[in-house]
Amino acid sequence: MKPNSIPKCEMCGKEKRLIGSKYRYYDYNCDCMGKNYCKERNLDEGKNKIKWIKDIKRVSGIGARFFSKTFSSYKGNEKALNECRKWAKNYQENYKAGKGLFLTGNVGTGKTHLLAAIIDYIARIKKRLGLNSIVYRTTPVMLSEIRNSYENKNFEEVINNFKDSHLLIIDDLGAEKTTDWALDIFFEIIDYRYSELKPVIIASNLTDLEIKQKLDERVMSRIYEMCKGLKLTGKDYRLEKLK
Repeated sequence: MKPNSIPKCEMCGKEKRLIGSKYRYYDYNCDCMGKNYCKERNLDEGKNKIKWIKDIKRVSGIGARFFSKTFSSYKGNEKALNECRKWAKNYQENYKAGKGLFLTGNVGTGKTHLLAAIIDYIARIKKRLGLNSIVYRTTPVMLSEIRNSYENKNFEEVINNFKDSHLLIIDDLGAEKTTDWALDIFFEIIDYRYSELKPVIIASNLTDLEIKQKLDERVMSRIYEMCKGLKLTGKDYRLEKLK
């Protein structure tokens, strides 16, 4: 190859360098392509991570309205926010110890927002988190899925999804109609997770007294031992927006 035919960098025009002894070839003698490659790779990784986070949220069962909810966008009870963030930051330790959270408070205090923020945070820090590792359901939806599984003949598959997931998040506890069947199902799921040290996070609009009156003492005893209680107080932020 003649000197005037030495290939050049397509970006800066700098001549490439000849490398090798027996098998010689021209390689870039600048950082342009390297930087460009890293930039493209980072962009691709960023896009893949965002897609992965969205997929985890979608598969978890939480609604699209809450996909954008994070700790930083939460405006409400500071103590509850800090406790939820602390729990999420120490997820690995809490997972191994089977320690969860129990959020109570009136409607509109941001309980579901905090649940969504926990999912968002864990999805971002756990690179090897499986798509079905986090399961979120409102209580009525969870019981409906289990009830329908009898007809679809996949009861074991459905209930094991709630029993064996890395993290089970139950929202609106107490919103369901109390029946012996519902209490038995709750006990089966909670007792299994209690025994196997699998964490559960629960949110309810009921007061402590209402919860005790509505739910089985066996269930509540295990929940209280498994979960740290957080009380959220304040006005309904949805109604405040209308003023």
